[in-house]
Amino acid sequence: MAKKHSNTARQLFNKWARNDHARGMERGHWNSVQQAFSHIPESSGNYLEIGFGNGYGIEFMAQNQYKNGSCYGIDISEEMQAVTKERCAGLSNVTVEAADFSTWQPPGDVRFSCIFSMEVFYYFDDIQKGIEKAFALLNPGSMLMVLVDFYAEHKESHTWPDDVDVPMTLWSEQEYRQGFLTAGFERVMQKRLNPEKGAGTLMTAGYRPLT
Repeated sequence: MAKKHSNTARQLFNKWARNDHARGMERGHWNSVQQAFSHIPESSGNYLEIGFGNGYGIEFMAQNQYKNGSCYGIDISEEMQAVTKERCAGLSNVTVEAADFSTWQPPGDVRFSCIFSMEVFYYFDDIQKGIEKAFALLNPGSMLMVLVDFYAEHKESHTWPDDVDVPMTLWSEQEYRQGFLTAGFERVMQKRLNPEKGAGTLMTAGYRPLT
């Protein structure tokens, strides 16, 4: 029987915001995120980051690829939202909310030319529903990019749910690929980022068809 965990992702990330653990995550993730960002073209459209943490990724996008667009972010943690709002206070093209992606809806009729997440989707009870919701929020021809370090082929990560006492959903590389295809994505690409550090970060990206 699977172990029941007593904490939620929201509680964990609020704690990490308070004790500045998020700064360590930024340092640990930046190399992978930077490599992934190199696949995202410049755009005057709308960018969405699911799980922005302390805001390092959305800040970068707002100053670079989406400097002429709009950047939206949602995070389950109210305290991460406060940290990111302070960090991005001088950026007029950034809007961040504390929200659960499963129930969140973008303002008005906003749709996105890119949706990005780092270390988020395995916290979902149903990863497939998360992928399908992201698909519905994309403009035709636009991209979803999901990065995870907790996946079946990364054996060293399998203790993480017990280490932090939070439930996580373990998918394999192939399950992420199939999940994208089942949702309707095309040109699905997978890549291991920073493989010199064990299994590496798994990146899965795909595009909503034009029609």
